[in-house]
Amino acid sequence: MKSRVLQSTLFSVLLLLVLTMPVYAENLDLSSSSITYFPDDAWTATTPEEQGMNSAVLDEMMQFIEDQDAPLRGLVVTRNGYIVKEVYWAYNTANSTHHIFSCTKSFTSTLIGIALKEGFIDNVSQKVLDFFPEMTIQNMDSRKGNMTLEHVLTMTTGLDWNEWNISYDDPTNMYRQMFESPNPIQFFLDLRSVYDPGTHWAYSTGASHLLSAIIQKTTGMSTRNFAEQYLFGPLNIRIGGWNIDPQGINNGGTLLYVSPRTMAKLGLLYLNNGTWGGEEILSEDYVTQATTSHANIRPDTDYGYQWWIDTTSDIFSARGSEGQYIFVAPEYNVVATITARADEPGEDVSGEILEYILQSIVEGAGSSLDILPIVAVTAGLIGITAIVVLYQRRS
Repeated sequence: MKSRVLQSTLFSVLLLLVLTMPVYAENLDLSSSSITYFPDDAWTATTPEEQGMNSAVLDEMMQFIEDQDAPLRGLVVTRNGYIVKEVYWAYNTANSTHHIFSCTKSFTSTLIGIALKEGFIDNVSQKVLDFFPEMTIQNMDSRKGNMTLEHVLTMTTGLDWNEWNISYDDPTNMYRQMFESPNPIQFFLDLRSVYDPGTHWAYSTGASHLLSAIIQKTTGMSTRNFAEQYLFGPLNIRIGGWNIDPQGINNGGTLLYVSPRTMAKLGLLYLNNGTWGGEEILSEDYVTQATTSHANIRPDTDYGYQWWIDTTSDIFSARGSEGQYIFVAPEYNVVATITARADEPGEDVSGEILEYILQSIVEGAGSSLDILPIVAVTAGLIGITAIVVLYQRRS
């Protein structure tokens, strides 16, 4: 009789464990739909533990940065929209703006997405040359004629471009040639076609600058003024500057100056599928397309719409020379941004910083109060099981 009572008790505990685990798992779920806080002028900071992170691991990260003497200028780590770690070096502050180099490209892509949403651009399948009917284009062929906006977004234009493998100090670098010309857009569109559009990826700041020209052409505003109205304004962003080319077009691929907090706001906009405080800034479909692989670069890296895609994890990023980064990890509701002056080999420690951040989440979740009931129930189950076995042996 006692054995049956204990067996019944064991069954009840098992049932309790099964029923409660999904509840606690749901409590631990931190999908982007759960983000309800969006920073305005100020930005609320919380402790890492309040956001399910382990501050000790983040302290280890800071010690690592110090030990490496890494030339960081700013670091912002957010989770669920809240800042959990923010540090500045070399007299920089939260209001300091930095040249973010090619992280500019992800801002320009965002503006293309907004122009699509607002109806200034019909779709990404539009032919590029249709945006410039007044221009006489050299080296015309069917391949160039078939180049679409999406090919420009994904850097698969097929045009003869070599920027990545040559020093920017080298006069043969295509970027340098383009921006030393009196009309950079004319220079870019006059290039020879060497591949069918969409078949070959080549890193191209020229393509990014063409996006800026398309924004100016379709909206009747400079790219910066368009951004002020449709992106910077709604997100309460103030920038330090944005250089223009000889034709007055803001550089679509570089030379934007913003703060690490501004970079984090862009990441948070994407983390929340294009919505900011209940207002749709960017369509969810564009966010999906922008952060989906459209071109393969190497086994662990693909490219979207001016965003880099890590194929080994649920992380996408904006990247700029000398260690500028916006990391977005939707699985963990994390956005991390870095500004730096890492102009020597080995000075860029962004990969290690990201590892510390993700490790702090793993360990933080393990010590979270939400998991304690599961541990308690499991411990009780083990204890009761032992009692049942012992009782049955004695009887």
